[in-house]
This record gives sequence, C-alpha cells and structure tokens, in this order.
Amino acid sequence: MSRADVFARYAQIYQKSRAREIVPDGPYVKQFTDIPRLGLDISVFFKARDSDAPCQVHLGKRIPKELALLEGFNETEASAYLTKTIISDFKDIEYVRAVISAKRLLNKQDQRIEFLKKCQSIIDLLIKKARNVVFGGDLTPFRLDRQVKTLGVFLKRDLGMDDVSVEAASIPFTVAEPLYVSLAGGDIIVIGDEPSVPHGVFYFVGGIGYVFDKSVGAVSKERVFRPTADLTAQGIDQAYTERMISRVTEDFQNKVHSIIFADVWKKSKARPVGVNFNSDLLIRAEETSQLWTGVFEVYLKPPKP
Repeated sequence: MSRADVFARYAQIYQKSRAREIVPDGPYVKQFTDIPRLGLDISVFFKARDSDAPCQVHLGKRIPKELALLEGFNETEASAYLTKTIISDFKDIEYVRAVISAKRLLNKQDQRIEFLKKCQSIIDLLIKKARNVVFGGDLTPFRLDRQVKTLGVFLKRDLGMDDVSVEAASIPFTVAEPLYVSLAGGDIIVIGDEPSVPHGVFYFVGGIGYVFDKSVGAVSKERVFRPTADLTAQGIDQAYTERMISRVTEDFQNKVHSIIFADVWKKSKARPVGVNFNSDLLIRAEETSQLWTGVFEVYLKPPKP
C-alpha cells in the first residue's frame, strides 16, 4: 500500500469519527475524575513502604511535597493548606494523603471556615473511595506508588543502565521536553525530578500523518483528519487546536517521533502509548502506526479559564 493510500485510509476512518473524551490509561487519574475542585488546587500523595519519596497526582497546580509531611491546617507565605491522611499503614502502602491549597492567604475567620467546608466535601469523597479499597482488599485504585516513576529511576532500576548509558538514553527526552510518557499497562515515566502527574481529561481533536525519511528523519505530512464534532462548548476551537499542535509539528522528529520510537524501548518490555506536553497536549500513536508511516492522534485539555 502506498503512502498516499495509507493516508487516504486514515482520512476515511477519522472523517466519520465523533468527539472522544478520554482519561489516559492508568487508575492514577480515573479515580479522581469526579472530585470537585471548587476553585482549589488538590494533590493526592501516595507513599509505598519501599519507595524513597511519595508520588503525586494533582488537580490544578502541583503542591510542594513538603506539605505532604504535615497534617492539619497549615499556612505558608503564599497560601493556606489542609493536609489529611486518607490511608496509613495498609499492606504495602505507607500512606495516602490529600493536600488542598486555597491558592491564597486566608486572613479572616470566615474565609478559613469557608475553605475548610470546601475541603471537607473533597475529603469525604476521597475517604469513601478509600473505604471501598480497604473493605474490598483491592489496592488497584491506589496504585500510583507503583505506576509513576522518574526517567532516571526507570533507566537505572528497571533497565539496569549505568550513568553513561542513562545520560545517552535521556537525550531524546531532554530535547523533546515532554511532561511524561504513558506506557502500555498504565505506567507513567515522568521526565522531571519528581514523580508528579497532573490529572487530565482530554478531547480528541484530530491527527498528524507522518512518514520517516532516512535522510531527514520523520516528516509531518499533513493533518489527515479532523473529527466532525463541535468542541467549542469545551473551549476548543480551530485556532486553539492549531496553536497547540504547532508545538510539536514545528520540530516533529525531535518532539514526538524520536520519543515514540526511541532506542530505549528496545531494551524494555514497556511500550509508549502516549506523550504529554505541558499537561494539556497528549499525543498518542494510532495502533497500526509504525516507524516508517503512521498517524499520531492528538488530544487536548480545554484551555485554562
């Protein structure tokens, strides 16, 4: 099948597609889809007994991990926080803690009372989820401790690389600057220094066709499809979509293709299924795509208000 025929097939498939709302694979985010934000920043910290540091899922801005070491109402120079332990010393989980930020200082008594009321509704829902886990004996909904790791930990511990090999294998990721890479099975490889992942619900907005040319590398050929559904109600219009996609198409080889088809995956049973940029842009390989020709599907979060 020629490249033209391949892209024509993709176009036929996706021209008829409807809008898709997805939560990326892995229970680390599915458990928090229904948590009300109420204008606050929320982080849930997970600490396994055999891990050096807690992992974090956050709704809104990431909260400093030092706040997870505290309990109760606390204040910094920038904000008021409430920390509440949801699970402690259960099987191989040391703790699960929620930390909620008011995003501002609360100088008046009524402001603090209103903040604590909002926190209580969030914590009540988390405790309900935790009770289901404890009574059922199934830790799957709270498996973030096993599923999120930094790139350095993945390369050193999982693949057994030495320092020189780690530095070389990290180059494509450092150049591309993704926030994280999602692997088959739900694992998340975070490119930064902390195992922290933003919660995300994304909408399907189209796809990027590509071919690999040995002389120049991967070449982004065209937007070969676009869903028929109108996403303007979610704040996703054509201008926003094109602006977001341009982040990766301006340097397509180094931003996307080199991550999905990096040599490091040859040394691992893990396979990448998605690359997240700046938390709001998710690129996933269409299942029949391969090194030489394929399509990367594009998913977006609605723009921040």
